Parts: sequence; structure tokens; C-alpha cells
Amino acid sequence: MPDSPAPNGSFPAGSLPYGSEPLAALLSVFTRWGSGGFIHALAENAAAGAGELDATSIVAVTTLAREGAMRPSALAERLRVGASNVSKISARLAALGLVQKVADPADSRASLLQLTPQGEAVMASLVEAGDRMMAEILADWPSADRAELGRLLARFERDAARHALGTD
Repeated sequence: MPDSPAPNGSFPAGSLPYGSEPLAALLSVFTRWGSGGFIHALAENAAAGAGELDATSIVAVTTLAREGAMRPSALAERLRVGASNVSKISARLAALGLVQKVADPADSRASLLQLTPQGEAVMASLVEAGDRMMAEILADWPSADRAELGRLLARFERDAARHALGTD
């Protein structure tokens, strides 16, 4: 039986009562890897100047790399921040030469944010740092286990996306 919360509403350290072991493990990883300190440490291990970026800027660069050029309002939505924050983030990234504004081909009155070649190089260095980290974590795993983890995580990602959309 899972632990019950203390009178102050907190649970004993390391004992949140998730009935799902995979959920508990994922949330532990998300909490650790989602922290600004972790993201910054990963960036410090990357080349191409990624270490001078704060965690939100790294997530912004990653989002633009993954999803392509987008309007600032769309980036704000993805980052879960306000328009003024995206304006500050994009100005900082533009000053570093990592993003640029380009005309939106669908609406000449609007602009899109996109990575510059230097921004793409920074993203490539972040990917390499992430790949090195995963190789270190999984170094003692048999190749069949590494392949199975990749297959299961890809399946989980697809199913989670479908669930988020409310489709089957």
C-alpha cells in the first residue's frame, strides 16, 4: 500500500504513491532532466557556445530545431510563457546570432522565428552532448536492452501523443 501524506500534505522522501511504476520512473527522470541545472550542465558539455544559454533559451532553440520556423506566439505557447518573455528570449537569441526573424510566407504582415546556421550548429552540439550522455548512461546495458528501450520509448511517445489528442 502506498505511503500516506503527512499532516502537512507532504509524503516521506522518495515515496510518492504512484500505482504505476513506469509513471514514477518517468516523473523522476523528467524532474531531474527538466531542471535548469541539468539543462545548463548538458549545455556546458556541448560545443559551439551552448553553455552561455539559459535553460529556457535551450528549450526554445530545441523547439525551433524540432518543429521549424514558427511565429513568436506559437513559440510562447510551446514554452508556456507569455509574449513578452518570448520577445526577450528571441532578442537574446538573435543577439547571439542563433535565431532570426523572417517573413511569414502565409501572411506578409507576420514574422517567423527560425534558427540561423549558427543556431543549427549550437543545436547539433546539444544533440551530440545528449547522445554522449545517453551512451554513458547505457554503456553497461546489453545492445538488445538498448534497442528494446528505444523501441518501447518510441511506441510510448506515439501512444502518449495520441492520448493527448484524445484519439485512438
